[in-house]
Amino acid sequence: IAVVVLDGTKDVEEQDKRIAGYAREFNRGLIIVVNKWDAVKKNEKTMKEYEEKIRKQFQFMDFAPILFTSAINNERVHLLLNKITEVYANFTKRVNTSTLNDILLDAVLLNQPPIFNGNRLRLSYATQSEVAPPTFVLFVNAEKHMHFSYLRYLENKIRDTFNFEGAPIKFVLRKNED
Repeated sequence: IAVVVLDGTKDVEEQDKRIAGYAREFNRGLIIVVNKWDAVKKNEKTMKEYEEKIRKQFQFMDFAPILFTSAINNERVHLLLNKITEVYANFTKRVNTSTLNDILLDAVLLNQPPIFNGNRLRLSYATQSEVAPPTFVLFVNAEKHMHFSYLRYLENKIRDTFNFEGAPIKFVLRKNED
């Protein structure tokens, strides 16, 4: 699990994004910690606004939880170990195949895959092949018909159902041999 620590008194820097990018590239669980929160001038909206700013800067890591801490005042630091434990549990979580297929079937019924060159993607079934990071194999009629936006939609449905907060999700597309 990677813990990216940001300085709450400064804007997000390129180096922060680069380090977080390495964690994402190597499919590590991720937690973003905003430290020095005691030194930030705040009102009732400051935390929400800062979180939105971070989400814009780290769009490719919207699954990462954000904690606001003050190491010098020992504020919310105790939450970090709990969050690490939680993210690790999500990172190593295994999902039942039949439940996974029920969720994906519902997702497909709610929102059909787009048509690609006159053909529609058909998702036959899915299974989780690995943990750390959670990796799902989707058996489809043609891998080239899977648009990244539809894959993102399926990822969001899985995240909404099974709580993979802090864990990246990988997909492997396989042609279904009928």
